Amino acid sequence: MAIPLATTGTATFDQIAIVTGVVSLLYLALAVLLWRERTGRVTLVGRLADTIGRLDGVPRWAALTPYLHAGSLLACAFGVWWDIAVHIARGRDTGPFGTPAHYPIFFGILGVIVSGVLPIALAGKPLPARTIKLTKGWRIPCSAALVTVCGTFALVGFPLDDVWHRLFGEDVTLWGPTHLLMIGGVVFSIFARLLALAEVEQLVGPNKRRIFQEIVSVGALLIAWDLFSTEFNYGVPQFPLILQPILIVFGAAMGFTILRARRGPGTTFAALAVYLVIRGGIAWAVDQPLGQILGHFPLLIVEAVLVELVALALGNKNRFRLGAVAGALIGTVGVVAEYAWSHIWMPIAWPSSMLLSAIGYGVVVGVGAGVVGAWLATRYAEVAGEERALGIKGIRPLTVRRTHQLGAVGLVAVAATVFYCVPRSADQDVSGTVSLERVATGAEPTAYVTVTLDPATAADGARWFEALAWQGGGLVYHPMMKVANGTYRSADALPMYGKWKSMIRLHQGQRDLVAAWVYAPEDLAIEKPAVQVADGEKVEFINEQQVLRREERTDVPRWMWNAGYALLGVVGLLEIAGIAWLVGRGARGGRLRAAHLAAGERERETA
Repeated sequence: MAIPLATTGTATFDQIAIVTGVVSLLYLALAVLLWRERTGRVTLVGRLADTIGRLDGVPRWAALTPYLHAGSLLACAFGVWWDIAVHIARGRDTGPFGTPAHYPIFFGILGVIVSGVLPIALAGKPLPARTIKLTKGWRIPCSAALVTVCGTFALVGFPLDDVWHRLFGEDVTLWGPTHLLMIGGVVFSIFARLLALAEVEQLVGPNKRRIFQEIVSVGALLIAWDLFSTEFNYGVPQFPLILQPILIVFGAAMGFTILRARRGPGTTFAALAVYLVIRGGIAWAVDQPLGQILGHFPLLIVEAVLVELVALALGNKNRFRLGAVAGALIGTVGVVAEYAWSHIWMPIAWPSSMLLSAIGYGVVVGVGAGVVGAWLATRYAEVAGEERALGIKGIRPLTVRRTHQLGAVGLVAVAATVFYCVPRSADQDVSGTVSLERVATGAEPTAYVTVTLDPATAADGARWFEALAWQGGGLVYHPMMKVANGTYRSADALPMYGKWKSMIRLHQGQRDLVAAWVYAPEDLAIEKPAVQVADGEKVEFINEQQVLRREERTDVPRWMWNAGYALLGVVGLLEIAGIAWLVGRGARGGRLRAAHLAAGERERETA
């Protein structure tokens, strides 16, 4: 069966030309730089790298990337939160550059790619003990290859996003395959940045500046990880609420363990400060100067305190014990702290009925993520040639294998929990009779919404039950307040005019998400009629995805959807495998180098 292409949210020719032209020019410039540097010619980039390298005390190949990569990450993060706020307030766009917010994302991704290509072009002695051979006489750091691959995957997501919308319509969700492809590539590049810092430390040793860069990188990881929770933070989640505490625990346990397992007391607080200042600054900038929706975020203060306390109590000689214990505490005490925070500032307060399951999943994810963080910290320490990571007598192969096994088990535990909790369903057979209490009439009518549910117990113990309106120029959400048995009234009025899309949303049980329309405008581009619920009308609660994602097409075979997400899964596995292989490769080189240095030192002592 032929699948006609949708016409909404797709790129016009001028936008395609802009993307193609900019990418082509960038790759041409990088090709010229590679050619000139590898043939021994002088370049401005090379001179700048030499100057900064002398000032920072690092090899020329490592001089520019810390600053370019940090700026690129900041641009991507700012652009993504701005873009999501625009979509929530206004709905779909018209392609890759349909909103100004896409520009910082696009150029930020290009910056990530450049930050990987520069060390490839500038690579020269001294190099880490383990590198990747491109040609005879041209070897590159493992971190450079990893950054370039991650950035390339992120960039590929840009044109694929347009193709996805042409085939499936607008999915209007952060968790669409192409969106995750772009975000995931940028997030994974941070692990490569930490690897690069360890490679430099192997060559020139640690100093305060590089430790600060490591703190900033972990802070960036916490910020970037929060991107996956953005729909929850803005108040329009399209997946079960249990995922929010799981994602918070995952990011906090892994990020803080990576840093504290290698560095001294107080470093987790420094990374926390980076997270709070930059994340808060982006939220303020999107809300105030740009006039968009305010994005909320978890505090992570208690999580940082827990990791510091565990490190002080147990020490960090056994990184895996540190990660597991800290992760378990984050999955319990940390979850309770974020539960309290959700009732203070988050758009959707976590119900007490969810707390027990959040703690249960949180412990599994926290321990798993802490062990993954410990594995990464151990490998980075080995890359850096830390004496404590290896022991002066070296590490037995079985011990190294055991750490690999622990890291793999931790990753599987986290992934299995996330994938178990992601699926949604709409099994609730719920209907309701709607009453409208008009507040404003005329051109911009609004009304309180009262619904009498059938069955009357449908909202008992709900994880959320709210009236929501979006994409009409802002975001409005009000909890449905119980006024009688089975009867609920919105806490405030909903708009029912213009481009607003107003609805009632019900999240019952762990994964049942249903919704009922109150108002939606006619949309000729997608051939959708107007929806206007009348006073006293009976409505059916349907799969929430059909309401929130009104622009998605319903005539696409299921196998095409599955193929899209399967491709995303393959890319994700390739990125994870790339991180594991390249970090592990660098660690083997670090162990070998440290063993040789230790042997030489013993020979000198004997002599």
